[in-house]
Amino acid sequence: MNKENKEKVKMNVCQIKDCGRPTHKESKYCIFHASAVEKTEEEFKEALEDYINRVTRESRVYNFEKFIFIGDLDFSKDFNLNKIHKCNFKGTEFYNGKVRFDTIEFSRETKFIDCKFVSKVSFIGSEFRDNLYIGNVHFFDQVNFNKTRFHSIEIKGTTFEGGMNSFNEAYFGGDLLIESCRFMHDIDFSHAEFHGNVKMGGKEFNNSIFNFEGADINYNFEIFFNSMKKIQIKFNNITTYPTFTKIIIAATNAGIYFNNANLEKTELCFELHNSTFIDFQKTRMKDTYLRYDQIKHFIVQENRKDYEQAREVYLTLKNNFHSIGRYNDESSTYKMEMDMERFAYFKNSRYLKWIISGFLNFLYGYGEEPLKVLRFAIIVILFFSFLYFNYGISLFIPEIRNVKYDFFQNVWLGIKNTKLLISIIINFPWGDYLNSLYFSLTTFATLAFGNIGPITIVSKIIAGIESFIGPFTIALFVYTFARKTGGR
Repeated sequence: MNKENKEKVKMNVCQIKDCGRPTHKESKYCIFHASAVEKTEEEFKEALEDYINRVTRESRVYNFEKFIFIGDLDFSKDFNLNKIHKCNFKGTEFYNGKVRFDTIEFSRETKFIDCKFVSKVSFIGSEFRDNLYIGNVHFFDQVNFNKTRFHSIEIKGTTFEGGMNSFNEAYFGGDLLIESCRFMHDIDFSHAEFHGNVKMGGKEFNNSIFNFEGADINYNFEIFFNSMKKIQIKFNNITTYPTFTKIIIAATNAGIYFNNANLEKTELCFELHNSTFIDFQKTRMKDTYLRYDQIKHFIVQENRKDYEQAREVYLTLKNNFHSIGRYNDESSTYKMEMDMERFAYFKNSRYLKWIISGFLNFLYGYGEEPLKVLRFAIIVILFFSFLYFNYGISLFIPEIRNVKYDFFQNVWLGIKNTKLLISIIINFPWGDYLNSLYFSLTTFATLAFGNIGPITIVSKIIAGIESFIGPFTIALFVYTFARKTGGR
């Protein structure tokens, strides 16, 4: 064959490397690699059917590398592909129709690499018995994996640009890895089952929703979403498998929902930033490991000032912390529970209960802060010491002597006259005041040594009031200290 004939033969062969098929009409490529405008849907389907039948008869690999598919394609019905042993979809493109791989069994490892799905694509009811790899794929329209069964699946560098992308009721028997992907719309994993490690991360979002509602999570689950735009991660109504499940969420600008979730013996770890919030409304927790410092300030009901719902959330957290022995976190969430109740009183104009609740918080931190009781005791002792100093006490030992100093009047005069105030401070009778302080301390503790006593009706009334407050405060301190240090 001369050089001219060789070049003519070469010109009539598809320009794709290692293809070897004849060119299609005026195109430089075969009918499979020709662009969508260079072939009709009917002639492409006819050629594709002939190719698939031939490969099926010869039990060879379905090599769809760099194929450009057009039109509506149903690989299960149109081409009777109920089972695919091995195929190559590298660089394929799909245009002008819907593509269905429904109810097909992929028995060996399957890869979609550098593909473009301009069409809608579905794998409803299919089964991947070996690994599925999706790398650098661009889904311009919806992708549907509803009720699909996976052995393990890895999705990297992929763009989900279409509408709702669905893995509804999918079964993940092995690991699921999603990383470095772009999510321009929502992804639905509702009612899916996860029986392997799950790790998800993305690099670009557009107010996306990741819906795991009703999912069954049975192993480690990790989400790392650093988003500039608001996203939502919904774990509503999920169920976790006891003792084996660990959920790790690191997120920025995310709303995380666990409404009505059933978390039993689950480990929850959070690393939250910026405008992120968590919704634990009606969540059921039992022996769930969780740290309060990781979710502090991120409870959505508190941030929205829905104090009654926030109280219920903190009640749930408190009971859970008690069950796992994290008593400091239990104490913190109990105080927050009571704070939410107090704020709700004010919001609902129940001002008397709001005042009483605020006083109890100041007095002893709802039983969680013994140092507040100690602070209250010091304030009481000091306050009554100045009252005794002002209204008078009598010293019986070593000689009877009355002590009375117009403390409040002098302070008032000193406030109006700065020079007088300086003089009062310099000439203040500290010795007599210390006797008043001593009497206040013994009265507070009900010791009654008898060496000092009140001399006026007012000071006697004051002493009676302090002797009532003192034992009550001491008992309150003992109770609060015992509760804090092990009385749970």
